[in-house]
Amino acid sequence: MTSLIKRNPFDDIAALWPRDLFNRDFFGALRPDGSLGLSWSPRCDISENDKEVVVHAELPGVAPEDMSVTVKDGILTVSGEKRSEMKKENGGAYTERFFGSFERSLTLPANVDEEHIEATLKNGVLEVHLPKVEKAEPQPRKIEIHTA
Repeated sequence: MTSLIKRNPFDDIAALWPRDLFNRDFFGALRPDGSLGLSWSPRCDISENDKEVVVHAELPGVAPEDMSVTVKDGILTVSGEKRSEMKKENGGAYTERFFGSFERSLTLPANVDEEHIEATLKNGVLEVHLPKVEKAEPQPRKIEIHTA
């Protein structure tokens, strides 16, 4: 009769690497404030109606002067940096929030008026309004058939 032993495969890895090296090797370098050294990008919701496309990006704790919204070649890019507010007191700190630079790029529909895009930041949510331009409907054109 064989008995099954419940194992966690990460226990073997943890035995090989001390925790600080494991975190560095698998999750990026730990920053001095205790946050992970991973890049991050804001979560976005995108909605569309007849007149515009609206993008909502979650950016809690990011000041307007620490972010940039640009559009080039049909790509909307939100970028910037979220600064850590955590202070180490009495020897330690632990955080699960991401800090550091971020970037999120979205491809825009062809009918967006890039000259009239507006953005507002309220309660940690960036709202970008991308108005649509009316495109002329292509008219059917009869193609003449030649005989050879």
